[in-house]
Amino acid sequence: MHELPETIAVDLVLLPPGPIMDLAIGANRTLLAGNPDGGIRLDREGCLPHISVAMLPARSRDIPEIAAKVERITQRCSPMALTIDAVAKHRKNAGETVSTFHILRAEILQLFHKTVMNAVMPHQAPSAGSSAFSGEASAPSVDCLLRFPKTSAYERYSPHITLGFGDLPEIIPGIDFPVRFEVTKAALCHLGSHCTCRRVLAAFDLGLRAHGGRAGAAARR
Repeated sequence: MHELPETIAVDLVLLPPGPIMDLAIGANRTLLAGNPDGGIRLDREGCLPHISVAMLPARSRDIPEIAAKVERITQRCSPMALTIDAVAKHRKNAGETVSTFHILRAEILQLFHKTVMNAVMPHQAPSAGSSAFSGEASAPSVDCLLRFPKTSAYERYSPHITLGFGDLPEIIPGIDFPVRFEVTKAALCHLGSHCTCRRVLAAFDLGLRAHGGRAGAAARR
């Protein structure tokens, strides 16, 4: 079991089903082929494709309570029908382009986001540096974490799956947009550099009991 830092960068996420994870990983490999040093290498174990719902620095001792709150929310939430409608691209401050799968902001997803944000933000730690992340983290990663409530939440919430650095073609062979899928799983993750999901601290099934024991065990270490 990994020991958590005193303040930990966490992301409450929805995990797409296997076929959508494979689409994201395949698109990531396309980006890496043109930019081998892109910094994001998605996989199913140490860098999970995900849909961020709420991001914050939290004290490690609060992880069990955060997990319990998310568990109660997911138990009341049915699986969500979501849609990827396009490839979106965002220009970062350093001039780098990040490609994503843009997800339509369905009413149920917006409600889930708002409910989770309201539940977990009272646990936001006052500050966080790179030590809160799993492994090394750049200053932009820390800034993204701290600015999430102001720049990416509530009316500014824009659900997506980050694919990596580079300019991904809007037309991808083998992918016909829109792509519809159902999400049945959520997770509480420890963030790594570029706000990637490096480690699952607790996992939840929407509408079912959660599997959050690992979070409590980790926080007690």
